[in-house]
Amino acid sequence: MTKKKSSIKFGNKNTIENPAASSTSCGPSKRRSVLASVKLVASITATILILSLAALGEKAAISNESQNNTDTRKEAFLKWILENGGLFHPILQQHDGNRSLNVTLEEFPSFGGWGLALVYNDSIFQTSQEFCSVNSTDSNATAQEQCQLTAASPPHSQIPATVPIIRELDPLFTIPSSLIITIARVLETYASSSSPQYVPTFRSRVHAVLRNSLHGNGLSSQPNMMGLIEQDVVLAVYLMVEDCQHANMALFGEDSWWGPYLEVLPGLIPRLDTFEEEHYEALNDAQLESVGRESRTILQQMFLGDHALKSVLLDMIGTKIKSKASLPVLEMASCTSFRSFHRFVAIISSRAMVLRGEKRVVPLAEMINYAPRPKSESRSIRPPFDLFHTLGEDGSMTVRSDRNVYSSNADLIKENGLNVIQLFEDYGPVDSSLFLEAHGFVPDENPNHCAMIAGPLLLSAITKNAVEVAEDQIAVRALMALGLVPPPSEYRNYPLLQDVCVRNDSAIIEDGSIIGRRPASDSIAVISLMYGAAREKDADASAFLREACYRAVESDDVERIEIRCARYPGSSEHVKGALKNAARMIISQSLPSSDTEKGSIIENNDSEMSRLVSKLRRAEVEGDERMTVAWRFRLEERRILLKISSFKERTGHDDHTIDEPTVESDLHTKLREFESFIERLNLPVNKIEPRIIGSDLRIGTYAKESIDVGDVYLSLPPNAVIDSNTVFGDDVLSLDMKQLLKRYKSSDTDDFMVLLIYLIHERFIMKEQSRWWPYLNLLPTIEEMKLSHPLFYHEEEINRHLAGSDIRRVILRYQQRTAERHEALSSDLNANLVLGSERLRDNDIFYWACAIIDSRSIWWDGKRHLAPLLDLVNADSIGKPHETREEATESESYMAVTRATRHVQRGQQLYENYGQPNHSLLTYHGFILENNPNDCAFIEGLFIHRGDPGASNARLLRSMAPSFCIKGLGSIHELAHFFRVKHNLPHVSSSSITEDVRLYLIQELEQRVSRLKDLIAFSTGSTETAASYKVLCMEQLVRNDLKHFENALKLISL
Repeated sequence: MTKKKSSIKFGNKNTIENPAASSTSCGPSKRRSVLASVKLVASITATILILSLAALGEKAAISNESQNNTDTRKEAFLKWILENGGLFHPILQQHDGNRSLNVTLEEFPSFGGWGLALVYNDSIFQTSQEFCSVNSTDSNATAQEQCQLTAASPPHSQIPATVPIIRELDPLFTIPSSLIITIARVLETYASSSSPQYVPTFRSRVHAVLRNSLHGNGLSSQPNMMGLIEQDVVLAVYLMVEDCQHANMALFGEDSWWGPYLEVLPGLIPRLDTFEEEHYEALNDAQLESVGRESRTILQQMFLGDHALKSVLLDMIGTKIKSKASLPVLEMASCTSFRSFHRFVAIISSRAMVLRGEKRVVPLAEMINYAPRPKSESRSIRPPFDLFHTLGEDGSMTVRSDRNVYSSNADLIKENGLNVIQLFEDYGPVDSSLFLEAHGFVPDENPNHCAMIAGPLLLSAITKNAVEVAEDQIAVRALMALGLVPPPSEYRNYPLLQDVCVRNDSAIIEDGSIIGRRPASDSIAVISLMYGAAREKDADASAFLREACYRAVESDDVERIEIRCARYPGSSEHVKGALKNAARMIISQSLPSSDTEKGSIIENNDSEMSRLVSKLRRAEVEGDERMTVAWRFRLEERRILLKISSFKERTGHDDHTIDEPTVESDLHTKLREFESFIERLNLPVNKIEPRIIGSDLRIGTYAKESIDVGDVYLSLPPNAVIDSNTVFGDDVLSLDMKQLLKRYKSSDTDDFMVLLIYLIHERFIMKEQSRWWPYLNLLPTIEEMKLSHPLFYHEEEINRHLAGSDIRRVILRYQQRTAERHEALSSDLNANLVLGSERLRDNDIFYWACAIIDSRSIWWDGKRHLAPLLDLVNADSIGKPHETREEATESESYMAVTRATRHVQRGQQLYENYGQPNHSLLTYHGFILENNPNDCAFIEGLFIHRGDPGASNARLLRSMAPSFCIKGLGSIHELAHFFRVKHNLPHVSSSSITEDVRLYLIQELEQRVSRLKDLIAFSTGSTETAASYKVLCMEQLVRNDLKHFENALKLISL
């Protein structure tokens, strides 16, 4: 989940929040302009100058006093946390307990206020080796060896630079529920009749204000049903009451319990809705300006309007004040002003954390400043925010480090003989416009920031004649068919291209994260094909692509339209080219007209960047936070546009071609070790042996003796199989690992996740120490699996070679489902702690493990099993399907027994018929079989809709969205039954195809034949390079499907 921000920060800049402003809970900030003071001093006489210098000495004394006040506030705040049940977890803990490290709060002027820090002295450890012994707790011995190796060399400090002082997921501190402010706490305080602060009309009045102003769900006892802004307002009013009490103790009789926390809150948070005219002018963003102005207006109406929150606020204060006669005084006080309300809404908006849809104000946790997580060398999934902010059963929150922290950290500060390292966290994939709008800061570095490109401007970057596009029936029909523009009844004045926000890698935020869906890119690709770069580059090639799109539109087949008009070869390059042209147009608009001639935009941009940097530096010197964030945002937008405008197109089409696999040089050694492993298992029956084949098959099994039909050729006892039983019987596993496996076992119907976790643990953590290592080491490597398994296919090549086949979407869904599984497991704290976060989040490792399980699992008794040696038996299409089953032995134990389905002579390779159609073999194994007797043409995408004539009879079907595999009359009758139900046709018991359903069958099958013929014609007309094995498999699958559909049409016509 996304976290809201703490104090004002401007990166490594010399700006600081006025401590006096921070400590003044009510009323305006008293910040003064340093630059104005300098100008004043320069204009007076020498005598006045002497007096001024004396005054500076007095200011220095005040500064020291302010620093002391800052330290006092910090100490009081930390003491308040500890006295009320807060816990600082030891970062390093020596056996004697006298030399431990904890995080603390420090002031970082360049970040505008407080930040979390680790402060330590080099001498806390006498030697680097001592540090290694305390801090190297990784189960992988490599990390400990690296630590000791580094420690042995002359160190820059006592702590080795290559070993983290704080490891990712190390707990930093825990805040108890009593110190966390939630909607539930507010309701318990002011809406519960048993509370001393009960306000009878609190719930109804606040609910009315929220509903009237924000038009949402209003106040709810279920906060996740409320909007985030609604929660901001309620939490802000709660803190306003406490702030009034803190600032007016005499009227309340005592200080607010939240006093120490209120003392460390910032004064001004330069959110977008605090901007004045000059700030919006510097920002130069009409859309954000509109958002900021609207937000301020809504807050003013909410607090001061007809249904005003201020009256509710005064009633809340009335429950705590000593004398009601004092209320008129507080009504005019700054702590009940709109300025105070605006300030606390900004504080909640920027600081409160969102977990499970509910906002929580968590003191100290909110003070960790932002920095993006370091880039990983591997393809890794982004960890969720709540992985590092975990809620306990008692409502407490434990905050963990979201990265490794090293003594060589670039942010390390040497101060008074101490090392000070500021600790940061990543708030999630948040664009800087949200940081500006809700948090009041713009980071120096944000990999998730994007630049807005307006739809009309993007259209003009593709073609100079937007009117022609709007009147082009083919283009508009294509966009409508894909749901990218509304139907004709709603189409008038609808923009052909929507506004998009684009990152510096030219990725479009509006495309989302679902594999196989790219709505924004698709719109741009369609128009680019008709009018843009795709038309201009290569006349013959573009004419071929456009003609294919025209035919697709005329067919009214949405599947064909998507592939031919939006996902054509080179479409992604054309989209990036359109974005590049649009970015250059935006850049040129801000340059003087004399500088916008062709070829001079980028060259003359240096002067514009220098101007923006100069404006930013001036705002920082003058201490104008709002102007600072405005110029920084504008500068970051321009940097992204420059990056987009310098995009270089690739040559050739979008296919991702990888060299064919080769036999590993050490495969012979691995095989010998595996054979020794098999011998040690003492299998009761084993009539086969593995041999290297090479090419795509890699390894196969050969008969050590003649094997007849029905003979048991392999018998595997439980200790020779990896399944849920052997996993839990592994005595080497840690208690944490066993508990993790047990939790997933309870919700895992086929043991997939149990095997997945165990496989990752044994292959990438235990490695040579695992009893299964000879088997695991023989498995195809990650790089080998990338060559053939569909989990690693690129979307472009799937679209190119499986267009028209329903297996295209099957594979894309398979990839999406795997991505969702990966995200779910990577969000599991215990899984991260057991498997290691970097290892667990590695896409290649996770996808490899999924591919291994799906391609090599052998099923018996309804469960998956990894069976060494047995899973080396290759497939063919001869004989009966393979079957392994459990059989009891004389000793009453059970063996996994496999019997031969054909005669095999000694020295011949043994094959098994997997009994699967080619679409299943391709999807989960990465290969197909010629002349596969189990093959059929897969159909999906047929639905029973509520408006269908036969919707009330849907119970007669096995599913509202069934799939079919077409081969022979039996499968055709199944499809016919679906259409009879869907269209409420009479049920017939005869085996003939009646005329009433024949038309639906022909229409469906002819459409699929047309799709596949279009793909084959398209492939014939395009330029192809030498096809890889996976491409050959995909193309053969399409040809096989075409034959099945054409045969089905012949059978229907008989």
